Amino acid sequence: MPSQSVSARLLSIHRLISLVFCLLISWSLWTGLLAFYADFVRPWMMPGLAEAAGRPLPTAVEALRAVAARHALGLDWTMMAPTPLRDFFVFSGRFGEGAPLTNLIVNPAADVMAQWNSVLTDSLFRRIHTDLLLPKPYGRFLMGLAGILIVLLVGTGLFIHGKVIVEAWSWRRRSRLIDLSDAHKRFGFWLIPYLFLMGLSGGILGVKVASQPLDAVLQAGGNPKAARALLSDDGEEAMAPGRSVTAVVPDSLPLCLDRFAERFPDSRIGRLQRQGDQLMVEGIPRGRLTWAGEGAGSLRAYCSLADATIGTVRDSRGGGWDGGWGGVVESALRPLHYARFGGTGTVLVYCLLGVLCLWIVDSGMKLLWLRAAKEERRPQDQLTLSRRLFYANNALYLLVPLLLLADNLTTGTTHGGMVFAVSGAAILFHLLPWLDGARPAVERVALPLLALAYAGLPLLRLALHPAAPWFGVTGVMVVDATALLTAGWLAGVALSRQRQGSVVSREEAA
Repeated sequence: MPSQSVSARLLSIHRLISLVFCLLISWSLWTGLLAFYADFVRPWMMPGLAEAAGRPLPTAVEALRAVAARHALGLDWTMMAPTPLRDFFVFSGRFGEGAPLTNLIVNPAADVMAQWNSVLTDSLFRRIHTDLLLPKPYGRFLMGLAGILIVLLVGTGLFIHGKVIVEAWSWRRRSRLIDLSDAHKRFGFWLIPYLFLMGLSGGILGVKVASQPLDAVLQAGGNPKAARALLSDDGEEAMAPGRSVTAVVPDSLPLCLDRFAERFPDSRIGRLQRQGDQLMVEGIPRGRLTWAGEGAGSLRAYCSLADATIGTVRDSRGGGWDGGWGGVVESALRPLHYARFGGTGTVLVYCLLGVLCLWIVDSGMKLLWLRAAKEERRPQDQLTLSRRLFYANNALYLLVPLLLLADNLTTGTTHGGMVFAVSGAAILFHLLPWLDGARPAVERVALPLLALAYAGLPLLRLALHPAAPWFGVTGVMVVDATALLTAGWLAGVALSRQRQGSVVSREEAA
């Protein structure tokens, strides 16, 4: 055990990091949780995707031909393969000279071709989670720093509370402060593996993306010369000139995929990227903890569409200096961080653990002001700045998902101005001191209304899409169940506060 002075110093560091970066860490966890959840939301608000659940998937060539039949498919595009949570391809390309980049959800087997709802699932929550809506190098570095801070908090917290291992299964139940402190330490201890994994993998991936020179060195296996080549041209060898291929879906494209499958029978296709006469095929090794999405996969092959010959191959699955150990590390971190293994059950477990981690962060912030109030001998219910931020942050947890779900379900898109206006009003309502008198009355009305709104989401979906299936479609069932559970929890909180208010009123009357 550390000495008393060392423990006090570590505790100060722990509190300082917690106070300064609590909101950053909280939003990192929250938006990451919503990014997980986006995969369940899509079929919930799109009847076509719900109907396609469980049907046999088409091939990549069939998906491309379906896009080409409706749009002016160019010679530069990218297409992501389906995943266990996405029964569709994601096509990204420009339909015409100077046209904007278009992202499509494609599943011709169920006649599904719709705009990828970028605000709900990608541009907003994913970008907040990955780079705080800032330019990628800077925002991604900050979020990587948040992951590293999570690791520091886990390490310092465990070192400070050395007895927590012995006392992990007991509560003292002596006072409000001690009870909350015990719960924070115990749940924090049980969540150490998950917090450490998410913090470390997110920190490494975030800093890596923000540090292109380091990325090149890692991909080149520590070889500076090869790293410079990666920085200059991504390490791709020039293909033989051959003839120019202008066909939208050339006959050589299926041949490229067949030859990739013959050469790498232990891998499946994760992503295709066409650049003129060249096709990049990104592979995902079967039955291994690797994932080739989000760029920088462990297996990439470049095929000439002129004659369907495979040229450059970047294979970093083998490890070691020659195999590219940096690619191996990244290919192991990505599926662990993004829950890209084990199917739906893994993502649900990640979501549950994420909710518990949010509670750990919030309870830590609450402990800061409770302990400060005790040390400064002031009332525990006094609204300090940290406490106001705590309440405002929790209000956003409830308001923003409700607004996004209702807006996307009714209109098919997100009205960002409305979301930001309501969010700003909620923050000001909790931060402005002269509204303190009105806050209890507003909260007594708001909590039941929020409970009714969440309970009404499944009914609204049924009213708008009565023919859409429910039972057996995982995404629809998960979102409906979450909305109903949230409604039940809010109703319970509202009833509890109403009882407390009645008791206080009777005591004052007596």
